[in-house]
Amino acid sequence: MVVAEPLGDYHRVGSTRSVLALVLAHAGQADAGLEVMRPVLRLVEGAENDVFVPGMARTMGTLELWRGQPEAAARWFEREARSTDGGAATWIAAQAMPGLAAALRAAGHLDRARAALERAVGVARGLGMPRVVAEALEQQAHLAADGDPDRAVDLHHQALAERVEHGLCTFYVDSLDALATLDAGAQPTSEAVRVLAASNQAREAMAYPRDPAGRLAHDTCVERLRAALGEGAFAEAWAEGAGLTLEEAVAYVRRARGSRGRPATGWDSLTPTELEVVRLVVDGLSNPEIGRRLFMSRGTVKAHLSHVYAKLGVANRTELATHTGQRLRPTPP
Repeated sequence: MVVAEPLGDYHRVGSTRSVLALVLAHAGQADAGLEVMRPVLRLVEGAENDVFVPGMARTMGTLELWRGQPEAAARWFEREARSTDGGAATWIAAQAMPGLAAALRAAGHLDRARAALERAVGVARGLGMPRVVAEALEQQAHLAADGDPDRAVDLHHQALAERVEHGLCTFYVDSLDALATLDAGAQPTSEAVRVLAASNQAREAMAYPRDPAGRLAHDTCVERLRAALGEGAFAEAWAEGAGLTLEEAVAYVRRARGSRGRPATGWDSLTPTELEVVRLVVDGLSNPEIGRRLFMSRGTVKAHLSHVYAKLGVANRTELATHTGQRLRPTPP
């Protein structure tokens, strides 16, 4: 920037300051990020001809959104969301569309947000941009959360699947947070605590913090879970989740899919993962062996068994094996 600014090099100055501003915003300093952008805004506004700096409007939109100014954010995102080449939307437009939808949703323009996201998914898929596809699916899930939580869960799983398929590891944690928060909203569980703890560990390791809205949702969810479960159970589940790797946490969430709406007790209450744990216990595998087979930590296996015991009303492995044998015994003719 020291060399480029005196030369009026809009592109390099704009690109560099945009990245720096986003770094500051992620660190919780959105106002400082806006100050970083002011010199490039003056450069662009003072130019004799129209100047377009790719990514600058998206950065400004992000800053305004995180500063709690969704209308201003939408106007910035719209600048790049209109980008075309021969009438076709460009990769620049695709990258701006999920942010535009987030700003419109925050401003209460829900129909416009839905339309922007439908376009975003189509354009991003057409241009082969899986990161943007996942972001658009995630925003669609946020839109659906209030009226149709089951659809929201499905959309978040689609976003996670897109990220896993294309190795977008950094953004796994966004899906983990969203799914845990939705589950905790339906029914506070230790599973949600484990997922949030695993997400926290991964974010710290990657130095990838939550945005302001994400931090608020996370803190609110954590306090709700702590109050519902009690400090002891919460702390135990949090420690178990913190021991998971990012890949283990993702596998844990994907295996648990479909557990919503089950009865609280009995065989029908068991999740697919819990049923698999039961089968392996009956086959004589130890907790470490089950963990290796199912790609989970020993603590997670222990937690699953505790849930199984509670749901089936048994006290130990011996009773579980007997109970399972009775269930699996063929019905006499």
